[in-house]
Amino acid sequence: MTTQDNKHTELPAGFVPIPILNPDGFDALTGGFAIKDDDGHLVAGFRVEARHCNHAKICHGGMLATVCDGYLALAAMYRNDFQLAILPTMSLTVDYLAPSELNDWVEIRAEVLRVTRNAVFVQGLARVNGAPVVRASGVFKRGSPKPDGIDAGKALRGFLKAPMSTNAS
Repeated sequence: MTTQDNKHTELPAGFVPIPILNPDGFDALTGGFAIKDDDGHLVAGFRVEARHCNHAKICHGGMLATVCDGYLALAAMYRNDFQLAILPTMSLTVDYLAPSELNDWVEIRAEVLRVTRNAVFVQGLARVNGAPVVRASGVFKRGSPKPDGIDAGKALRGFLKAPMSTNAS
C-alpha cells in the first residue's frame, strides 16, 4: 500500500492538521502534525510518510525529534496562559524505544512537569498502536508575557474551541 491510500491518509477521529504558518519554512517540508483536544490536554500525531523515512522505510529519528520538539512546547502553551508566541527550546532529550514504520500513526501525549518564571519542563511519550516508540523531555525558555502580541496557546485553544484548563503564574 502507498501513503496515498485513503485508510493511510485519513486522520483518526478528532484530529485536525495544525496550521502551517510559514509555507516556505521547515514545517512545510516535514508536513507538520495533527492535533486534538482531549479533556483540556493537547494531543498530537502524524502519519509516517515516505518523506519521513530512511531507506528501510523506518521513520527517521530527526522527524520524530522535530515533532516532539514542536509539540512539547505547544502542549505547555495550550495548558497555560503564557501570552507568548513561542517557547524556544533550551534542551531536548529524545529516547528512541522502537521503530515507527511507513504508514504508522504516531500519537504523542505530554505532561507539563513544572513551570517557573523562566522555564517550562515538559515530558512526552509517543506511541504506535499503544506501544511506546519515543520518550522525549524538553526544557523551554519562558519569556515575559506579551499581552498585545500573538498568544499561541490562546490561538490553539480557539482553533480547537477548547477552554483553558490552568493559569500559570
